[in-house]
Amino acid sequence: MPYTVYSGCVVSPSGLSRLSILPNGLLCVDNETGKIVGVHNDSKSAPESLSALLKQWVGKPVDESEIKSVRLKDTQFLMPGFIDTHTHAPQFSFIGLGHDLPLMDWLEKYTFPHESDFKDLDNARNLYESAASFTIRNGTTCAAYYATIHLESCLTLVDILRKRGQRAFVGKVNMVQNAPDFYIETLDETMDATVKFIEEVARTRPEGVTQDSPLDIVKPIITPRFAPSCTMECLKKLAKVAKEHNLPIQTHLNENRSEIEFVASQFPGSDSYAGVYGEAGLLTDRTVLAHCVHNTEPELKMMKEKNVGISHCPNSNLSLTSGMCDVRRFLLSGFKVGLGTDVSGGYSPTIMDAMRMAATTNRALTAEKIASKTGLNEEDTTPLGVPELIYLATLGGAQVLGLESQVGSLEQGKQFDALLIDLETENSPVPAENVTPSVKNEKNALTKWQRRIEQFLYLGDDRNITNVFVNGRLIHSL
Repeated sequence: MPYTVYSGCVVSPSGLSRLSILPNGLLCVDNETGKIVGVHNDSKSAPESLSALLKQWVGKPVDESEIKSVRLKDTQFLMPGFIDTHTHAPQFSFIGLGHDLPLMDWLEKYTFPHESDFKDLDNARNLYESAASFTIRNGTTCAAYYATIHLESCLTLVDILRKRGQRAFVGKVNMVQNAPDFYIETLDETMDATVKFIEEVARTRPEGVTQDSPLDIVKPIITPRFAPSCTMECLKKLAKVAKEHNLPIQTHLNENRSEIEFVASQFPGSDSYAGVYGEAGLLTDRTVLAHCVHNTEPELKMMKEKNVGISHCPNSNLSLTSGMCDVRRFLLSGFKVGLGTDVSGGYSPTIMDAMRMAATTNRALTAEKIASKTGLNEEDTTPLGVPELIYLATLGGAQVLGLESQVGSLEQGKQFDALLIDLETENSPVPAENVTPSVKNEKNALTKWQRRIEQFLYLGDDRNITNVFVNGRLIHSL
């Protein structure tokens, strides 16, 4: 059928601290384009027929036979899909390992040896299929992936993601120094492979789909691993390629103290870690900087002027003993901020964990400020609330990746990248309503849903994510 209309609870961020909850909403999807053609805030006050409502939205008569009507159960709600702004697809091969080590040691012992194995295409396909399955079933409708240095296995990841239907950016990683002999490239090799990767991703784009179309779901992203793995010449050449091909950029910044010291020793002429990227031309309004735990004020000023996006990866920051990122300060300063799982530095592949860890880190820092009597103003010491956490996981991530006009919220004109959540599936980790008095006895529908959504955020998991949609297409169901 050309159209699907969902009736029931619709949840969507409408700003950093604002969460729209429509207990009796209506949402219509154009099944051909995957676009949301309309949202009505109250089904009880809607026109008598769906065809009359759709005529208002699409501007032409629509017969009832063209509409599939889906009524959500009282335990279900729709929300935007989760957006992972920083993760490493090959690192799913050793997820949950090595968290007794700091970053630089962890890279040497686990990351480089495991990633080098992706030169084997059979190995790459098997592990990338697993990574895609992990992320999709956990509700990630869009992700920014680091792959490896290997051109063919990077293209394998693109192929898998296109077939699975997950929206993504895929980066062919660049490493020309400070890496083991078995996992390194020359400058010419990395630049040639990067350009070939970009050209091949474009060549294999689905017929009739343009680069700017939301239907072009997998795109390349320029990916210098981090400053120490690249010479200044390499970084400058990558910046030039990004500009020539109009591509976003992703890399790491100020994750770990020892990493920062290493950068200073490798680039003695630069005044800071961010300054290295600034000198190379890699700081743009399409740059995604992961971690940003230990930034100086001059760095923050430079980053804000360039309008970069920040990927907050709280699980990884804690698991690798890197530190605690004060994401509240970034939000108060007007930065674009999203969440990243940073698998396998982070041990969980789900953005739901990232939301919880973001809340935990924020509360720990708030307690620290109160104890030290620093930063004591109401805004700075206000814990992240449910609306802000959902914003970071959805619309905030879309802004970081430059996709906010396409996805990140359930609004008219955006693509239907969405999750259908059921709070009372079999073995649900969320308590049933009838055993939660504060929910069961609540008469106000809006308040009841606010409490149920909070329970899902802190207790839910993939058992509650019954359907995952990208561009209106069902890509996963329980």
